[in-house]
Amino acid sequence: MDRQLTFEILLYLNIFYFSFYAGIEGLFLLIKFYHIEELHMIALLNEIFMLLLLCGIEAARLWLGQEDNLGKRVSIVFRILVLTVPSQYLTAYFTFWQTRVTQVDAVLGIILLIIQSIQLVCAFLTCVPNKHRICFNPLETNWDKLH
Repeated sequence: MDRQLTFEILLYLNIFYFSFYAGIEGLFLLIKFYHIEELHMIALLNEIFMLLLLCGIEAARLWLGQEDNLGKRVSIVFRILVLTVPSQYLTAYFTFWQTRVTQVDAVLGIILLIIQSIQLVCAFLTCVPNKHRICFNPLETNWDKLH
């Protein structure tokens, strides 16, 4: 299968799956806070902050992925590739190192990590042959290199 097509399909599906994942994680954080006596307020605030940070990074990554014809816009694919790394770290935190990890947290997180890993590989394989067209400045795009 074409790596670019796989990348775009997974970005599209990730919009819905991440919305589900973030909602379940937020709900579980509230349930854990009310039903686990050992969970302190500072731990809850830390995990809510990390969940909001994950939502912000993932929203930026998925918003960038909604561009038309990503195969020709390698700079955008590179930016998505760069934003995937912190998103994976935060997902791994919620999957493995959270204060209290349930089995549902682990399963949902592993599914998201698999999706993000495949996206990472596909984005990397898209960027490598076209590395001369990547604009490394996130605020400026060199339009001459994109055409």
